[in-house]
Amino acid sequence: MCANVGRIILISFPHVEGPIVLRLGMVYGRGILMVDAARWLAERRLLGIWREPTWFQLISTVDYLRATEAAILKPGIRGIYHVGDEKPVTLQHFLDEACRVWDCPSPIRLPLWTIYAAASLCELFAAIASRPSPLTRDFITIGRASHWGDTKRAREELIPRLTYATLEDGLSTL
Repeated sequence: MCANVGRIILISFPHVEGPIVLRLGMVYGRGILMVDAARWLAERRLLGIWREPTWFQLISTVDYLRATEAAILKPGIRGIYHVGDEKPVTLQHFLDEACRVWDCPSPIRLPLWTIYAAASLCELFAAIASRPSPLTRDFITIGRASHWGDTKRAREELIPRLTYATLEDGLSTL
């Protein structure tokens, strides 16, 4: 390695290969942009979600940081690790539960085309204002792809026990 770099760690949820790769579930907790944005929208009764279920594997911020630390510090770590909690949930369920914790109304279930239309408007206004769009059509397309993976190797080599093994365990972190 150059410049005395002993390890390179790539953290990604899409499929990527490299020396050490952490393929993450959706990271949730305070300070996570998309979770904070969802809360902002929910508090204003503007949070909407498509009707069709999208299955996700979650990972709390605490456990994501623990897995990253282990990838950096533990000897013999190489390859791809799928890091996530122990129970799949739908994005719709996640947002319903988050809204319950935040004492906000559940997200409105909308036809998919209306969410794409809202994203198009966001992109248009952002372009006019020369600002980044808070919602894009690409983000919706990516967000509609369900993902779940086998976390056995991450449990054996990185973090044998999660601080928050399920969403129900980690709701207090929202």
